[in-house]
Amino acid sequence: MKQFLIWDDFATYRGDGFSTGRHSHFYIQISLPDSGIIELRTQSGEWKTYNAVFIPSGVSHEMRRVEGNLTLLFLNPLTTGYHLFHDRSLEVNHSSFEVGDLFTETVKHRIKQILNSSDTKVRTQLLDIINKDFARTTSREIDARIQKSIKNVELEDFSLTRLAAEAHLSVERFRHLFSRETGVPFSAYRLWLKTKKAVDYLANHPHLLDAAHEGGFADQSHFTRVFRRSFGVGPSDFTKMKEPFNAIFFSK
Repeated sequence: MKQFLIWDDFATYRGDGFSTGRHSHFYIQISLPDSGIIELRTQSGEWKTYNAVFIPSGVSHEMRRVEGNLTLLFLNPLTTGYHLFHDRSLEVNHSSFEVGDLFTETVKHRIKQILNSSDTKVRTQLLDIINKDFARTTSREIDARIQKSIKNVELEDFSLTRLAAEAHLSVERFRHLFSRETGVPFSAYRLWLKTKKAVDYLANHPHLLDAAHEGGFADQSHFTRVFRRSFGVGPSDFTKMKEPFNAIFFSK
């Protein structure tokens, strides 16, 4: 059984290992293989082995099929993943870095136990591991004007012009401040909001064209390209999996 648990700013995957094409996505990704081995291709084409791996937001990566089961944690870099492992940096041409010193076999076993339970506190328990066991390197908070723009925002209201005016900044100054404070370009975040809205729709409606329109994409082809670039698979693969597959969406 492959299972996704999806909240607004955090998601998990637990199930069989798999491979992906090269892609990048808005969320931070932490990959934890049961086997203790996971392989990602560097930008220069070399396959590198990890025990547990951290992939920053927006970084292109490709994963070789993992033997056995795999746990993935996805964190919003503006909220649940803000400044996580900020003291570490990528090597030249690399897409990720090793975090096996922190995600030990004991910690990975704790995470598996939490995900295998039916407890309603799964989200809290997992984030507690990340927030308590792995202290952030800074207590700095995002500028209040940017915090306001991303808190409980609806896609329809997420206009660069409107948000800049509300912050009493020029469009260019707001765009620069957003990128500086979050580490994510405004355009990338807005594209993620559109993609997420379309994916949320797909949870209960299998029609790709309707999902594309729901997310505000010009057409189904555009949505498919963005989806594949974000997840390494096409949306039809997501909706037509022949093997046991379960995605559970949680409201705020």
